[in-house]
Amino acid sequence: MTHGLTLDFDSVYQHLDSIIKGHTIDLSDIEFIHPWSIVMICLLLIERHAYTDRELILPRNPATRGYLKRMHFHKILREIGYVSQAEQLEQLAVPEKENLNIQEIVHCLYRDEFNVRLERFIQMFQNFGLSLQDSFLATGVVGELGNNVFDHNSFSWPTNISGSIIMAQNYPKLRCIEVAIGDPGIGFRGSLAAAFPKLKSDVEAIRTGLAGNSGRVGETRGNGLRLIQQWTIQNFSGALMVQSGDGLVIVRKGQIEDRTVQRIVGTLTQFVIHYS
Repeated sequence: MTHGLTLDFDSVYQHLDSIIKGHTIDLSDIEFIHPWSIVMICLLLIERHAYTDRELILPRNPATRGYLKRMHFHKILREIGYVSQAEQLEQLAVPEKENLNIQEIVHCLYRDEFNVRLERFIQMFQNFGLSLQDSFLATGVVGELGNNVFDHNSFSWPTNISGSIIMAQNYPKLRCIEVAIGDPGIGFRGSLAAAFPKLKSDVEAIRTGLAGNSGRVGETRGNGLRLIQQWTIQNFSGALMVQSGDGLVIVRKGQIEDRTVQRIVGTLTQFVIHYS
């Protein structure tokens, strides 16, 4: 692996083969990780947490380790059984100073817990530079994506670890906000199977969901993702990325791109907005 890697949305798939080594996740040469990649790493760790030979190798770079602690990565590591790695991060002396440009990793096990924490995002988006009105709208997007997690996975979690994982980062120099939400659930294909049993791929399932379809037979709900696309792209010249299983769909202004990528358990969604 090349030293000094940054794992953002555009680069992470180029490096997964060297990061994923069976039941080991090797982050040793990583120097910075964006929200999409951190939440993806969380899902990869959850998928492997029950194996006796599972392992996580933390970054060698002290600053990167400090960043992961500041993002509360150690807390979710302890929750999912990677105790020794959590202890390594907990031993770091990293001040919990206020940083208005980040939202630490939040792992919500239940819908009520998620909805209680949702109010914090209004202030977060204001801190990130959005107006009060846009902060409410952006928080509504987070609410829609987070509640979808619990709507689609109730009593159907494929592992014994459930819930939604959320984090966000503001990049002031780029005037850009990234918000990533993941869950170790049944994915788009699983949630749509009853209403659309002939889906042939994860990409097709994601596209079906993004078109405003619900997985409940005879139900007309499902417009949330379609409205999210409109708001993100039309209001903020942004983008919506969705991975489920081995399917990845990227929606930007005027284009939709499909890819087949390294499989993950559950679903990973990110919306990116640009502000003035």
